[in-house]
Amino acid sequence: MFLPTLLPFDVAVYNWIEYQKGCSLSRILSSEWPLVTLVFFVMLLLGYLCYQRRWAEAVHGTAIVVIGGFLGEFLKTVFERLRPNVISPLLVGNSFPSGHTAGAIFLFGTMSFWILRQPISRLMKVGGILVLGVLACTVIGQRLYLARHWLSDSVGTALLAMAWLGLTLSRPIGWSGARPIIAACGALLIGYPLFYAFPALRIDLPSALSTIQEEPLMSFSFGATGVQALLQGAWGENGQEAIGPITWMRRGEASVEVSLHNQHGYSMRFAARPFLQEKGFACFPLEVSLNQRLVRRVLLNRGWQEYVLHLDPAWVVPGINILTFRTGADFPSATRNPDAVAFHRVSVFAKK
Repeated sequence: MFLPTLLPFDVAVYNWIEYQKGCSLSRILSSEWPLVTLVFFVMLLLGYLCYQRRWAEAVHGTAIVVIGGFLGEFLKTVFERLRPNVISPLLVGNSFPSGHTAGAIFLFGTMSFWILRQPISRLMKVGGILVLGVLACTVIGQRLYLARHWLSDSVGTALLAMAWLGLTLSRPIGWSGARPIIAACGALLIGYPLFYAFPALRIDLPSALSTIQEEPLMSFSFGATGVQALLQGAWGENGQEAIGPITWMRRGEASVEVSLHNQHGYSMRFAARPFLQEKGFACFPLEVSLNQRLVRRVLLNRGWQEYVLHLDPAWVVPGINILTFRTGADFPSATRNPDAVAFHRVSVFAKK
């Protein structure tokens, strides 16, 4: 009911994060260390409970996290929603609910509930819960920073996760309590393949991407016939990938001619992905200029993604405009491959 109202907030938060990205912060937030640390603490807790032969508490906490996680994956199959970093025709995964957010809240909630019931000082309780809370919030922030989920995904997932904890934490599992849980798990096991095999049964949820219906003023695909005349500089070979035709840009500076007839405000979208030499962390900064004026320093994400830039009307000239892409000295270098960035398409829209 309220999701359409939240879409402008999703876009505002997404755009703000994109402009704040930097290599140092990306190195910190690209790792799974916060979630791994939460799991490590849970394993320590389970080991302690088993050592104390407190089997009921160990089973109870494990059931809450495992069944809750499975419930989240089931709902992700039920609901169809585009992720922020999705690009047509590459549609991978659904955005709601967030599995990482739900898992972090489940782990935080079960451990905090256990800490509150222990005969320890208030300072230790507050300190322990605070550490767990920081780790859980970092996991949620990572999903937003990495453009894996919208803000409304995180809010909705947090509400669902807290509701699950509220229903399950204070109720010890006995045989009478286990029977409805077993029945619910059976229903989930039946429903999951049903929604997976029949996509028509899924529920479509609107996202900022699915509501975009405007037509571009100008659009062209790299690698297509007739586009080569518009390209200047360090452009490499054309190719074909799952997304469609592409053109590789080599390290240095490459330009493309963009025809704009009026001196108005425009927004530009371009689809690109960096060349990946290895699986380890690497930062891919790309400078984008219009008529020799820096528009923005974009931090490219791994894999295909569409990036949005806002063009200052004072920099636009009626007729041919030169859009330039530049890889700086801090762009990762590949010793055997001169390719740096693959481009699929560029589109220009009139700003409303």
